[in-house]
Amino acid sequence: MSLATESTAEAKTFCVNHPQTETYLRCNKCGKPVCMKCVQRTPVGYRCKECLGEQRAGYYTATSLDHVLATLIGVILGAVGGFVMLLIGGFWLLAIFAGPIAGGIISEIIRRVIGKRRGRYIALVACVAIALGGLGVLLVPIVLSRGRLFGSLLNIGFWIYLALALSTTYARRRA
Repeated sequence: MSLATESTAEAKTFCVNHPQTETYLRCNKCGKPVCMKCVQRTPVGYRCKECLGEQRAGYYTATSLDHVLATLIGVILGAVGGFVMLLIGGFWLLAIFAGPIAGGIISEIIRRVIGKRRGRYIALVACVAIALGGLGVLLVPIVLSRGRLFGSLLNIGFWIYLALALSTTYARRRA
């Protein structure tokens, strides 16, 4: 056996998270020996989960004020969109087109107001706010009509609009 093969045979390394697992794989950022269970393949090579967590944390720069602004905008614009859909009534075919358009517009307004900053929970905050705004508008006719619940709740166009607006907003703010 040559000297080069003897040195590689003796240099056994074990995963830092699984001490019984032998590995020749190392994180390309920190250099720790890791097994295939502990890494994720990235475009630049294999990275350990700790390095990926640090890298992803740098993407999120939103402040608590950004969450408040996303909430306010979501409630207001969700209420406006819900009101328009209640006025349109049972035209559910129109709601199929209006929902994604409204969700895209609301998402873009939120993005511009918070200065294009990203947050881990901005998408969820925006969706909950839009839902609360839309459902708040849905409750107004119920209260004004003294409890005649089914007229407003059975407006299928409103529910289609709300579902599509929420899914579009979530997809646009999450990305």
